[in-house]
Amino acid sequence: MARELGPRGKMCRRLGIPLSRITAKDPDKDPVLRRPYPPGQHGATARVSVSDFAQRLREKQKLKLYYGLLEKQCRSAFLEARRSPGNTGKVLMQLLESRLDALVLRAGLATSIRQARQFVRHGYFQVNGKRADIPSIRLKPGNEVRFHPEHLKLAAVQDAFGRMKSRQVPAYVQVLGAGEGMRYVRLPEREEIPVDVNEPFIVEYYAQRS
Repeated sequence: MARELGPRGKMCRRLGIPLSRITAKDPDKDPVLRRPYPPGQHGATARVSVSDFAQRLREKQKLKLYYGLLEKQCRSAFLEARRSPGNTGKVLMQLLESRLDALVLRAGLATSIRQARQFVRHGYFQVNGKRADIPSIRLKPGNEVRFHPEHLKLAAVQDAFGRMKSRQVPAYVQVLGAGEGMRYVRLPEREEIPVDVNEPFIVEYYAQRS
């Protein structure tokens, strides 16, 4: 299975996204906040392209970083959003936010999108009582996700709980009990999704290459 395994800190610095926005990392140790310039020998003084293409490409790369997507997955989500009724940018964000791994992260059941995907892949969760091990499956409002009882007490899971206690859970996600699972309440509004991207630029980027 193809995965994005590059150094997360360098990618965040290149795109100017604080690592603490997408993980439970301590902001005081955030490499982007400590060194707010691109990585590399000449990073602090490097010129950054501001062309229209560069701006749209940058937003697309940020979206992929937030959700841990490969290019094929990101493009596929755009094409589905374009075929759906409603604003393409908003629908795109709702489609990505409805992924199992994204909702596990939003509920505080994992500390990063990578850990959320790992938990899902290892079969830690059940969706509506059935084992689910595909991170990209899309949940519908009303679906419930629960840890399998034998995985709930694992050290990695308990550590994730401890790190995520201070994070705010969005209104479209309801945590069940003391963290044994979550319920997807409804589709999120765009302003509720904690992903800082300019989705119209992403739509324009892919529309120009369709």
